[in-house]
Amino acid sequence: MITSSGPGDLFVVRNVGNLVPLPGEESGDDSVAAAIEYAVDVLKVRSITVCGHSGCGAMQALLNAEPSGARTPLERWLRHALPSLERLTGDDGSWVRLAGRRPADAVEQLCLANVVQQLEHLRAHEAVARALRDGELELHGMYFHVGEAQAYLLREEEGDGVFALVRETGEPDAAHGRDVSGTGPAADTGPDADTGPDAVTGPGYTDPDAQPVPAAAGPAPTPRPRRLPPPRPR
Repeated sequence: MITSSGPGDLFVVRNVGNLVPLPGEESGDDSVAAAIEYAVDVLKVRSITVCGHSGCGAMQALLNAEPSGARTPLERWLRHALPSLERLTGDDGSWVRLAGRRPADAVEQLCLANVVQQLEHLRAHEAVARALRDGELELHGMYFHVGEAQAYLLREEEGDGVFALVRETGEPDAAHGRDVSGTGPAADTGPDADTGPDAVTGPGYTDPDAQPVPAAAGPAPTPRPRRLPPPRPR
């Protein structure tokens, strides 16, 4: 729905916190690493997008976690997001922001920093590093705000680190001087991906070829009650 993609267009890996564990026997996770290797080496995907979202429960749990060590499966899994928390508290996380407004709270700030951090983890995987080096793969960061029903794409030119709002028109936002095309790389995931105007959907989108619908001249007429015939005598 977010990328206007159809069945089979996307190879999706979902987990708590949209985390990409670093490769390695001790710190890694074979399930995520296997999915990355399969997507890059077998499916030959052209782009990978790390997508976070507003109100992420994993980021809330990370902020509220006790510093007593990982005990439960959730706490052990969230250790892969600890670098994101460190980025938030350091200088590296202060520049990660949404275009046009500041993050609403610490949870949203951490959600944004986590997308940037997990992209760095993704680059550490051998298959990804090789495909990037050969120019066969692109990486993208996305943040979806559930309440706004809006998607933001990460702009990393010259270390900008701004998540730019995606609009349906495909025209640059003059206020911020950025390309905010709704048919950007997040929707382009394979040779058959539709990146034309038909892929642009969402609130506020107007089909330029659509014909205007004439407005009603007045209130709709009230239908008359149907009269039943009198019963026949037996």
